[in-house]
Amino acid sequence: MKTVALSLVLGLVVVVAGCGPDTGNLPATVPAQGVLTLDGQPVDTAAVTFIADSGNYHATAMTDASGKFALKAFPEKEGAVPGSYKVEINKTIVSAGKDAGDAGEGTVNVKLGIPEKYASMATSGLTCTIPEAGDTNIKIEMTSK
Repeated sequence: MKTVALSLVLGLVVVVAGCGPDTGNLPATVPAQGVLTLDGQPVDTAAVTFIADSGNYHATAMTDASGKFALKAFPEKEGAVPGSYKVEINKTIVSAGKDAGDAGEGTVNVKLGIPEKYASMATSGLTCTIPEAGDTNIKIEMTSK
């Protein structure tokens, strides 16, 4: 009876251990962190996307209140795959519009929180290279002009 119980426990441990994320087949990532500014001021709640010049391993992040971000190429792993990237930034501001009265329907206003040119890698003009050792001091500086 003890042998059967021990076998069941060991089998359960093997099954549970095998249920975690499989990071062994993913490429190596390195630390990739920085700060995003617009006209020298930090930009909060902006989506930062690094699109690889070659390969399929892009990386994304959201900025915090001080404009800081930490890229992540995979849900299972921190960091970005070393390489060259084109960068696009998106920030959407949603606000309530005028109330439509008793019907309970109102409007929602949506606008870009940064200049439109930064929302596409084709027009942003932003690029970055993540070296093999990583980079924790990436500076993305946008201007409103």
